[in-house]
Amino acid sequence: MIPETKDIKITLRISEDDLDQIDSFLEENPKFGNRSEFLRNCALESISRTLNVRGGGQGDLKLTERENIIIEKMIKMGYYYNREDAVRSIVDYCFDTGIIKAIFEDKINRFNQIESSIMRGYNVREDKYGGL
Repeated sequence: MIPETKDIKITLRISEDDLDQIDSFLEENPKFGNRSEFLRNCALESISRTLNVRGGGQGDLKLTERENIIIEKMIKMGYYYNREDAVRSIVDYCFDTGIIKAIFEDKINRFNQIESSIMRGYNVREDKYGGL
């Protein structure tokens, strides 16, 4: 039997501007049912990120040893606050400069080449075996 948990109500003081910003976000992101659900999610995500940083965890993103060494050096040199800041900055740069678009186009081209190659082989077999 699963023990029943009781929700506890808390009071949160927040500026009207911040609340307006949260409400605007919620209008565009309906996956959060309400303010409480959104703020609870934010708090738990913040705890998770903090624990990952303290524990040296890498979350879901796995980088090579070389990539991790380079990022750690850049953090020590003061270019980034932490690993998440570095990765986020790198991803932002890829989007801003169009590198991400080139990566996706390359993946699509490679997929299309593989698909064409498979279909050419399929067409040869189809002719050979009389329309299978």
